[in-house]
Amino acid sequence: MPYLNREQILHLIKKKQIFSDKSYISNQIQPASLDLTLSNKCYRIKASFIPNNIKISEVIKELSLTKIDLNQNTLLEKNCIYLCELNEKLHLPDDIMGKSNPKSTTGRLDIFTRIITENGKEYDYVNYNYKGKLYLEIIPQSFSIVLKKNTSLNQIRFFQGSNIENKIKQINISVSIKRNQISAYKAKKITSAIDLNKIKFYKSEKYWEKIIPEDNYFIIERDEFYILRSKEAIKIKNNQAAELEPFKDSFGNFRVHYAGFFDPGFGNNKSGTPAVLELRAYDTPFIIRDGQLVGQLNYYEIDDIKKDSYGSKIKSNYFNQNLKLAKQFK
Repeated sequence: MPYLNREQILHLIKKKQIFSDKSYISNQIQPASLDLTLSNKCYRIKASFIPNNIKISEVIKELSLTKIDLNQNTLLEKNCIYLCELNEKLHLPDDIMGKSNPKSTTGRLDIFTRIITENGKEYDYVNYNYKGKLYLEIIPQSFSIVLKKNTSLNQIRFFQGSNIENKIKQINISVSIKRNQISAYKAKKITSAIDLNKIKFYKSEKYWEKIIPEDNYFIIERDEFYILRSKEAIKIKNNQAAELEPFKDSFGNFRVHYAGFFDPGFGNNKSGTPAVLELRAYDTPFIIRDGQLVGQLNYYEIDDIKKDSYGSKIKSNYFNQNLKLAKQFK
């Protein structure tokens, strides 16, 4: 099976192929992924980078503006670039690789994140047989944020074998826009910072503008951030996992800001559950209509999750979502 499930990830932890500076790494295991957590070591840096054959410690010396201690609540400012060492380290075997993506909350708060590995030549991929530390680049884009050590912004899933692109099936995903109804939220430009540890705390109207179109379309403006929902209701069975892959530019002058990962059990009910989408226009305003295609949901095989799949039992935050903002909002 290409995707590893909860029990298989736990087996990697027991074999010390995944290990952490934290005491309780097992409580970070999701049905088919592992939550990654920030250590106390963080740097504000001048620019993004790919290490290639340069040690990350050397790149930090070159690019670091200031060192930040995340043992206390710390403000990460909007549109600044940060590099944080993660608690988790890997000692992967020859036939297992990893791929990371932002957690749902990270995407909905417009926090741009990506994993960097030693000698890595691309973001978010961890090569077979990788041995070493993991680093997370963090760029808050719509809001300044407050966080501290052990916060989780990203997750990693693991693949065994070489056929990781072997899809079971795929479906197209489009946006839902309804006349005279709240069809999207647009992030406001001037707001106070958001403390990621405060759940159901902030009033949404202070941070978001409701988009209520007069027809089945509206214009997404350049450099603005929008939350929408999919027209399709998604169901992921307990022996499946799925990933939302954005369409190429020829489908529209915008991008789905964060490709999403869907755990086994997501929407596995009578009617299914829509996906929440984060969109930005590229260089010009762009009109987006009800039913417009934005991405493709790829389904992959996984060993059946016998218990504790995605849902209320494991306190999943978005199991019953519709057009839902991040968990920090009331």
